Amino acid sequence: MRNFRLGAIYVGVATVSMSAAVHAQSSVTLYGSIDASVAYYNNTGGHSLIAMQNGNNAASYWGLKGKEDLGGGLNAIFTLESSFDITHGTLSNNRIFGHQATVGLAQDTYGTVTMGRQFDPTVDLIQPITGDAFAGPAFTTPGDADNNDNSAWINSSIKYASPTYAGFQYELMYGFGGIAGNTTGGHAYGAAASYNNGGLTIATGYLFAKNDVNGNGAADFVQANSATPLFGATPFFGSRQIVQVAAQYVIGNLTANIRYSNAQYKPYTDFGAFHRTQTFNIGGAALQYQFDPALTGSLNYVYMHSSGASSATYNNFGVNGAYSLSKRTSLYATVAYSHASGTTFSEDGSAIVPAGGTVGDLATSSSTRSQVVAILGIIHKF
Repeated sequence: MRNFRLGAIYVGVATVSMSAAVHAQSSVTLYGSIDASVAYYNNTGGHSLIAMQNGNNAASYWGLKGKEDLGGGLNAIFTLESSFDITHGTLSNNRIFGHQATVGLAQDTYGTVTMGRQFDPTVDLIQPITGDAFAGPAFTTPGDADNNDNSAWINSSIKYASPTYAGFQYELMYGFGGIAGNTTGGHAYGAAASYNNGGLTIATGYLFAKNDVNGNGAADFVQANSATPLFGATPFFGSRQIVQVAAQYVIGNLTANIRYSNAQYKPYTDFGAFHRTQTFNIGGAALQYQFDPALTGSLNYVYMHSSGASSATYNNFGVNGAYSLSKRTSLYATVAYSHASGTTFSEDGSAIVPAGGTVGDLATSSSTRSQVVAILGIIHKF
């Protein structure tokens, strides 16, 4: 599930009021992106598949951002973003503003505080310097076990983002579980920091989330395939802990990055086979080259090893090319391959089954050891 946010196009919807001098700096911005593609999978859930799909490289969503100048460098701000499936015209996540919904205050000297449904700090500071930023789900972790592709949102959360100090920035977040009589039930918290100096950017972060009451909590995690414990409609009673670190270097037309993450899934009840902590160690590297102003090419490799009640190893490779028809419209092509060995869990966690090839979090895992996907798509930004 792709949720990477793309740049906004300011459309100049200015706030008009009788006190125009006070509100001269107030504004509302409409922006978003639309991604539609045709994809071929050699095996997804035991069958080959050719289908039109949504969001295989970027998110399909629209949003509104606004700010009001309160004076003294202080601004009231809001963000409302709605994800949708372009192939059916339906809302994603069954939410009007499921992509983001925040309100807060921003000050150049002291930073920004936002409240609502939002991405955690690792998504803001780490994900943009990984291969996922080049080609989305095809370049991310199998099953998105470490939230590298933004599969988690933090509901009822408050987040602080610092200003940038000589290239250094950090973010802190806490998500309220909202469980009556249980102040830490279903809560989440996270932090991340990044440093940029010339062409070098490094970042690290941490996320912890509990879904311990009715399988719900402050964090929404989407499970789409068998690379991670429990998927489909099975509620998760437990916690997830994710630690990430990444580095990116830009020299001329070449961008290179590496990353490492450790994710731990701890069950709070016995699901049968999934009865103790499952650990995922993930490493990845990616290269992108700007051949000319319109054409870019990207390569990616991801290694993931899981251990605990089951043990599996995944080796994933991806190639992506993108051609810009304009500043707002581009065509892309992606080919990716995944090979798995070892064992994983059945959908409800009750049994150990052979691990199947899993290209990122694009579709259901293969019923064989390998999975191949080829995608042709178009992205329009506004």
